[in-house]
Amino acid sequence: MNIAILGAGALGSVIGAHLAKAGLSVTLLDLNQAHIDAVTRDGLRVDWEDGTDILPIAAARPEACPKDTDLILLLTKTYHSDAALTSVASVIAGGAFVMTLQNGLGNVETLLRHVPDNRVLYGCTMTPGDFRGPGHVASHGKAHTPFTAWQASPEAEALAAPLAAAGFHFTATAPAQVWQKAAFNCAMNATTALAGVPVGGLAAAPGATAITSAIAAEVIALAQAEGIDATLSAVEGQIAYAFANHGRHKASMLQDLQHGRATEIGALNGYVARRSSDLGLPAPLNTLLAILMLTKEAAPTA
Repeated sequence: MNIAILGAGALGSVIGAHLAKAGLSVTLLDLNQAHIDAVTRDGLRVDWEDGTDILPIAAARPEACPKDTDLILLLTKTYHSDAALTSVASVIAGGAFVMTLQNGLGNVETLLRHVPDNRVLYGCTMTPGDFRGPGHVASHGKAHTPFTAWQASPEAEALAAPLAAAGFHFTATAPAQVWQKAAFNCAMNATTALAGVPVGGLAAAPGATAITSAIAAEVIALAQAEGIDATLSAVEGQIAYAFANHGRHKASMLQDLQHGRATEIGALNGYVARRSSDLGLPAPLNTLLAILMLTKEAAPTA
């Protein structure tokens, strides 16, 4: 199987490394020319918990995506999805499946604008990844990536076997896991970003457990209204674990603000606010967080 990682930052590069170590042909696609050049020249360096690998993986800009690609994994920021998919339109037209593993909600709807519905796959990943520099990433912990097909088919399910060795699992529970991860991110990302603190800073605040649970509850209520069997208790367990074990971790939104980048608020709390309004569901906490984050983005130095 030939796989292209569309969006080969920290996470995309780490997932590409897992796939390459599983014996699959991988091409990293990104706009970061320094990263492309370093991987092409020296291989991809990956620091694992138990050692370091230097992997000879192909790297290129998206427009050079190999024509014989069987599967494209979309891992760009959500606001870059349309442009990224347009850049590989000829490969999609040639029959490639596309799987989104991006943060947030609404990603399948974006794929359906570019990809035939019988070749759309979606899921989420709990694979950790850190970008250390051009050609150099790190990961700590196991890879776990549940996914499923928008339309069930033998062809879609056949992709599961070669991907399994890299921590991918074709499962009917993937939609619930996507929503539960989104609920966790809705509860943790904007709150820590607005406060300007890592996870431990939020954990130490009075009432942190109650407020993050309430934010997540709005997301789970929306998921259930959409027919998704997501549970709040699973998200609360993830929050409790993060508070206890990831105190120094900076959420992606906080990192984005600190580097002057746009955040993915629109695919997280913003999506929940919009869709809940469409369905007549209350989501005051997510709505407030979306408004505050958009205000912060517009005036990051205020």
